[in-house]
Amino acid sequence: MILLHNGTIHTMDSRYPAPEAILTADDGRILAVGALAECEAAAKPATQRVNLGGRTLIPGFNDAHVHIWKVGLLLTKQVDARRALAPDIESIISRFHERAQNLPAGTWITGRGYNEAELPERRHLTRFDLDAASPDHPIALTRTCGHMIVANTLALRLANIHAETADPPGGVIVRDENGQPTGLLQETAMGFLNRAMPEVSDGDMADAIKAANRHQLSLGITSATDPLLTPAILEVYRQLEANDELAVRVNGLPIRRPDGGKETLPLPERFISDKLRIECVKFFADGGLSGATAALSMDYKVTGGRGVLRFDTDELTELMWEAHEAGFRIGTHAIGDVALEQIISAYEELHRRKPNGLRHRIEHLGLPDADMLKRCRAINVIAVPQTVFLPALGASFRRYLPDVFLPRCYPVRAMLDAGLTVALSSDAPVVPDDNPILGMKAAIDRRDHEGNPIAPEQAITPYEALCAYTMGGAIASGDTENRGSLTPGKWADMVILSGDPLNTPPENLLKLKVEHTYVGGKLVFEG
Repeated sequence: MILLHNGTIHTMDSRYPAPEAILTADDGRILAVGALAECEAAAKPATQRVNLGGRTLIPGFNDAHVHIWKVGLLLTKQVDARRALAPDIESIISRFHERAQNLPAGTWITGRGYNEAELPERRHLTRFDLDAASPDHPIALTRTCGHMIVANTLALRLANIHAETADPPGGVIVRDENGQPTGLLQETAMGFLNRAMPEVSDGDMADAIKAANRHQLSLGITSATDPLLTPAILEVYRQLEANDELAVRVNGLPIRRPDGGKETLPLPERFISDKLRIECVKFFADGGLSGATAALSMDYKVTGGRGVLRFDTDELTELMWEAHEAGFRIGTHAIGDVALEQIISAYEELHRRKPNGLRHRIEHLGLPDADMLKRCRAINVIAVPQTVFLPALGASFRRYLPDVFLPRCYPVRAMLDAGLTVALSSDAPVVPDDNPILGMKAAIDRRDHEGNPIAPEQAITPYEALCAYTMGGAIASGDTENRGSLTPGKWADMVILSGDPLNTPPENLLKLKVEHTYVGGKLVFEG
């Protein structure tokens, strides 16, 4: 048992607005919340007492959309090409060249993190850039958004991508003026390359997930949704859960249609335990906003295109119907207004055919208008946006997005006012920093990395931001009975912060530190 007292406690439960203390039980759940004397009376002699000393106790953060295994691969296996380590094309080439020096010829080298909008060269890399790193190793570099990959010449050859290769439905092989592939593959065209690359071994994947979990605990993240699981990755998760090696509670979303393939994967086995939930599946409707591939109704600036819609509406609706009818919730990546119209219409059709009360999710919900939000509310859609995109990708939004769309860019204020449940998240490693406090700050001040506001009228309050990172995530994961608030009977997933995020000016929020993280009443991180 643990008794925590003498600090600020935000339970995120209106029934317990300002308790003096919290007492956890030996089973890892919260036993009592309220007056210190009452908690003391329920405590055992051996109860551990934690004097908060004026610090702040909150529920564990829930990152409602984060690619855990991808974060882990960057921490363990891949070349990190994010701006902090590789600020220009020359340094990206250098990092791949350095890795190639230590690997036998023919070994695949993968990496992630570049953003052409932030590079001084203001362009995508090409196969020739990566050839300069090594012509003897197949190289694949994923853009920060995860919706594009640049391959070198050897990798293109191994994937059988050449001038005569046709674009797949929902994808683009970018070509030069002579029709030759530049090396850049967008959306489902990435599947050509993915199928040519060797799969990450189960052992390496397990190590990546565990490394990512350790990182998350340092940020106070105790629950998270991993929204793109293949059958192989799902099996690794199941094994980690069986071995009690998942440090963070994971809500997994198995993918139904992998990139570049025509095969629809079967519905997964429904599985729910204390550490792993599998009862929701994933679809992609369009591309990414920062790379100008989200499906818009008007031309992007610079590129002139309108993005990529991945599915025919009728086909997508029927695939979704299979899941909906079987009782699976659905989480669909949809950002552009064209994609949102498609997905909301599909969800409406599912509920028309079978109004079973399932609360489907829209991942990102990037550019909705007021009518779309009203329709989402009517069918109880859960919104999973990423305000952290504003400081991380704001430069890309300003470069590519038509000006008329900026005021509705990730409009969280409008989502809440429309009555939607909002679960904030990071989508890491799409962003370089998945700190929930940064996501809260961005939701409150709506500023890009240079401090310029983006749709400031869409700002929300600190309490709303914290709620969206705790209870919002619990609702989005389908589990409000066990997480999201410091309520008697729920898991004692808790975070001690150095200060109070609800009473700290936005400009000082990032000075707050995670000092202790508890999962199930056990101390799992100490800063």
